[in-house]
Amino acid sequence: MKIAEVIATFPPRHGGMGNVCYHNSLELARRGHEVTVFTLDHEASGRDPREFRIVRIRTPLLSGDAGIVPHLVRHLRGFDAVHLHYPFYGGGEYVALASLICGTGYFVTYHMDVHGNTLFRRAVIGAYEPTVGRWILRRASRIGAVSLPHLRSTRVAKFLDWNRVVEVPNGVDTERFRPGGKDPALVARYGLEGKMVVLFVGNLQPFKRLDLLIEAVAGIGNPSIVLLVVGGGYGEPEYRAQTRRLGVEDRVIFAGPKSPYADLPDHYRLGDMLALPSTHSESFGLVVLEAMASGIPPVVSSLPGPSSLVEDGEDGLVASAGDVEDLKRKMLLLVGDAGNRKRMGGRAREKAIGRYGWDRSGDILEKELTDIASGRNRG
Repeated sequence: MKIAEVIATFPPRHGGMGNVCYHNSLELARRGHEVTVFTLDHEASGRDPREFRIVRIRTPLLSGDAGIVPHLVRHLRGFDAVHLHYPFYGGGEYVALASLICGTGYFVTYHMDVHGNTLFRRAVIGAYEPTVGRWILRRASRIGAVSLPHLRSTRVAKFLDWNRVVEVPNGVDTERFRPGGKDPALVARYGLEGKMVVLFVGNLQPFKRLDLLIEAVAGIGNPSIVLLVVGGGYGEPEYRAQTRRLGVEDRVIFAGPKSPYADLPDHYRLGDMLALPSTHSESFGLVVLEAMASGIPPVVSSLPGPSSLVEDGEDGLVASAGDVEDLKRKMLLLVGDAGNRKRMGGRAREKAIGRYGWDRSGDILEKELTDIASGRNRG
């Protein structure tokens, strides 16, 4: 099949959606399909994979992770099926329009709700979702949920034809992300000798609630417990200012963004636990799987997506979303019991290997796209 993958952001620009698209594309290419990824040109430098083609679309109408690309309609001519990673404001509309003009069916993976951080943006999203967003989702041949509990909790759930929904869970490369010793060079670089390391991995966006994690670490008050923040974004100056206000600037280390295909796995192995304190928009928690594959027990918020990955008390812990005190309690349970950390980390690794290989999601996605290309599952 000739398959188009459409997404707003793609590696080397860091982000969970882009990583999912990368692995989906790689799995389909390995199965002999001709895959082309269409994404916005964010001028991120890096080496593109050999297994599939990437078209980075330029547009003067670029804002953050969104961009208006009407010429995408022309690019999508001649494909057997299209896989849209949504939300993609300014791109999803033209996937639906191309489908209308060319008759090509498309599969939508719905990753998350978008919450505007200003009154204007919230108003725009509130008007867009029940109109244009609904049209994009209703025209799709099939809707993919990375987690059914998460999709049921989203704002778009009421727009969906649930007879067209299929679960396509994310996966993890358990060879790349695996247990191992802490790299002495990295330990020295970040000053982690003799420290208990709480790990945060992700873009520094408001919904990730790094502020809650910083507050929890400050509240523990143990100087041997440090927070290693792996990721970047426009929120970093605000979080650095918070560490100064709380007097923990020496216990919160900002390592910057790391590549999952290069140095990120070594950074996971620096952690004694992972914390994911998100309060909304977290559909799955790819970083949770990466930590579990690395043998690191996670503490996740009680959102439907991330909490579905963890059996509370067995291979990780679940803290009430937005509750700093509960987050702190759960972290302290792991801080005080090295044996329990090791047991949970081992069980987490076993679960990652047994349930979350990328080949399993590849099986589902290949079947759905094949059905779309052959005229079945058409909208």
